[in-house]
Amino acid sequence: MYCKSKIPENMSSKIYPIGIQNFEKIRKDGYFYIDKTALIYKLVKTGSYYFLSRPRRFGKSLLVSTLACYYDRTKAHRFEELFGGTWIGNHPTKEHNSYMIIRYDFSKMVMADTIEGLAQNFNDLNCGSVDVMVEHNRDLFGDFQFTTRGDASKMLEEVLNYARSHEFPKVYLLIDEYDNFTNQLLTAYNDPLYEEVTTNDSFLRTFFKVIKAGIGEGSIRTCFCTGVLPVTMDDLTSGYNIAEILTLEPNFLNMLGFTYEETETYLRYVLDKYSTGQERFDEIWQLIVSNYDGYRFRPNGDRLFNATILTYFFKKFAANAGSIPDELVDENLLSENWREEKPETISRQLTRQIYYDCVKEEPETVEQIGKQFGKYAAISTTNRVREMMKNQK
Repeated sequence: MYCKSKIPENMSSKIYPIGIQNFEKIRKDGYFYIDKTALIYKLVKTGSYYFLSRPRRFGKSLLVSTLACYYDRTKAHRFEELFGGTWIGNHPTKEHNSYMIIRYDFSKMVMADTIEGLAQNFNDLNCGSVDVMVEHNRDLFGDFQFTTRGDASKMLEEVLNYARSHEFPKVYLLIDEYDNFTNQLLTAYNDPLYEEVTTNDSFLRTFFKVIKAGIGEGSIRTCFCTGVLPVTMDDLTSGYNIAEILTLEPNFLNMLGFTYEETETYLRYVLDKYSTGQERFDEIWQLIVSNYDGYRFRPNGDRLFNATILTYFFKKFAANAGSIPDELVDENLLSENWREEKPETISRQLTRQIYYDCVKEEPETVEQIGKQFGKYAAISTTNRVREMMKNQK
């Protein structure tokens, strides 16, 4: 099922949401929005505990924000404002605005050189998420106060136990970029510290054990995690091994990114508003396909465009009054420091980032990697991707 584009009636000049990952802001301020909300309905019908991985800048954080708005009980009075005119707004599930939201964002994690430093930074970052949930639901929690502070796992465990014992609504738990800091350890070749983080009774493994217990006891309705790869999730093993991996599921391949149909709608709107009309459609479409067509997550899946990179092009195209921008890709969107790293580090980083880049036919992919990062990286990366893809079949 394809979702159709929605162009708000109050469309303003700020139609290109570069870097905006807040669903409320996009809807309120009239940014161009490709409606993917039909897939929320599919999520409800599929199960309860999910993991979805996609490359960088693919819209994962906006998806998390959308789910938070949809399920948050404290936003029930704004349902029409936020979802009016969308697919899910016209076909709401009975669970909309029914849960307490706890939202984590591991991309903000500050790195450290020791397990103790990482644990402290993890707690400093994530204790506040539970605090926010309690404050947003003070009508339920009353004068509740935490008995333990400074430990994200213990605070989560305490609030889940309190909510369950008082028969509060269940928690809908969202974790964005769950593997951001562990991937940084891997790409820096700090495997010993990575292993400390993902084994035994580490802070991260303990955190996911609390989530697993909450799911089993019924205090957590859903835990939805996003990331770049399932590597860390696999390495956590029994700490959190009940998630359904949606990454390669046919029904969710188009959950993020823009399909050809959605991109055509976007382009036609831009041409009408900022160029000379549809007579340039074929010209600009060929330019887009040649430069931005790059993702297909299964051999028979739809080809997808990276939403952020494509939106950057449209923004520049509009700013130039229909002229082709000199820079087709924002340098800030590219991964940092690849060319400064040694070949084996580049290979590992590329493997993790293009694992899903089944986009182009293999020869084209290898050629592109070779030009940018060297022959060693191209060959080594391709071999590793082949093996990883075999294990997913």
